[in-house]
Amino acid sequence: MDQAPVTPLSQLPARDRVSALAVAGGDADLAAELFAALLAGLPDELAALRTEVAASDWEGLAELAHQVRGATRYCGVPALDEAAESLERAARAADPPRVAAAFANLEAEARRVQQADD
Repeated sequence: MDQAPVTPLSQLPARDRVSALAVAGGDADLAAELFAALLAGLPDELAALRTEVAASDWEGLAELAHQVRGATRYCGVPALDEAAESLERAARAADPPRVAAAFANLEAEARRVQQADD
């Protein structure tokens, strides 16, 4: 499948520890646990999303992207959260070129988040 060029969301941080800590009510251990769970689940979530993209299952893709956002909202990963939201919107619009670009962005942001793990 041809993909549209990736538009980096680099203006947003890959990881925002202050936001993650605030969401976790100031509990650094909880924030770290949520982030670790996000990292652990990303490979499987990306694979599932890739399957939906390949099948052009826009409804399934939108639902999966929405589920990914359920995790990204609580982990202080604003660029990845925005990429997941963009993918969800593109899937709901059933727009293949937009979906391809949004999925490429999501993969790029997932790599940034994985590299931000220190």
